[in-house]
Amino acid sequence: MGIDLLAFTGHKGLYGPPGTGGLVIGDRVNVDEIEPLMRGGTGSRSEFEVQPDDCPDKFESGTPNGTGIAGLGAGARFVMERGIETIRAHEVELTRALIDGLRAIPGVTVYGPLDAARQTATVSFSLKGHRVSEVGLRLDDEFDILCRVGLHCAPAAHRTLGTFPEGTVRLAASVFTTMDDIHTTIAAVRKIAHP
Repeated sequence: MGIDLLAFTGHKGLYGPPGTGGLVIGDRVNVDEIEPLMRGGTGSRSEFEVQPDDCPDKFESGTPNGTGIAGLGAGARFVMERGIETIRAHEVELTRALIDGLRAIPGVTVYGPLDAARQTATVSFSLKGHRVSEVGLRLDDEFDILCRVGLHCAPAAHRTLGTFPEGTVRLAASVFTTMDDIHTTIAAVRKIAHP
């Protein structure tokens, strides 16, 4: 793919635990020219007080997150066994239904390309006359629907969308989400919008 440095998080599409991820270093990168971000003990060369020069130890300071790495491995195996195409098709179907259902509710603004095939399975929206924090709290308290509200660690994106400083309500479907879950969520948002 021509990628020299590929950083990935483990807790999103790979279903690993939070705080896991990795960095894939391509063959064209000279690792001798890259300095580690952090330095510390590695366990592989405990007799030395300096960071080893060989990979991956050069970039892995301290005690590795063994349980997190095992969880990430289990998540990656799950994805490979289920099949990336199968998971993606399920997410597109759910995302399409969620976008269409939310857009049909008066007062709801859905952000993004509005095309399930061109986006991830996360859908951000706002509801006219309601703070996103209120919508999120009511979804949780009254309907047992978890979502994330606010700026989602992306203030520049929200400035571009015009949703700064409040942000949006963000829903995320996954392989474990059912179409019934989507219909329940749409009905809950409709009830909050028009009690």
